[in-house]
Amino acid sequence: MNYELKSIRAGSVFFNALRIFLVVGFLVAVLSIFVLKSDPRMDALAWWQKLLMTVVYTVVYDLVISAMLALIAGLYNFWAANSKGISIHLEQE
Repeated sequence: MNYELKSIRAGSVFFNALRIFLVVGFLVAVLSIFVLKSDPRMDALAWWQKLLMTVVYTVVYDLVISAMLALIAGLYNFWAANSKGISIHLEQE
């Protein structure tokens, strides 16, 4: 069976990416702020400042990545409407 993907709902991509990258952003923030400590100036920060940095980093990372993925889905919809979409060949075993 051959199928063609012609449209991706950008809202669906955005909200699913929000959930996924909330976790990923938090893990990256904790890793970069608490574990790797690549910047020696962060040693002077209080624990609540590091915690606040983790929250801000997570939210910004989440929103930026989710918006970029939704934009990519919207661009795909724009171009796939005027041309051939992604073709998928499925076989039943």
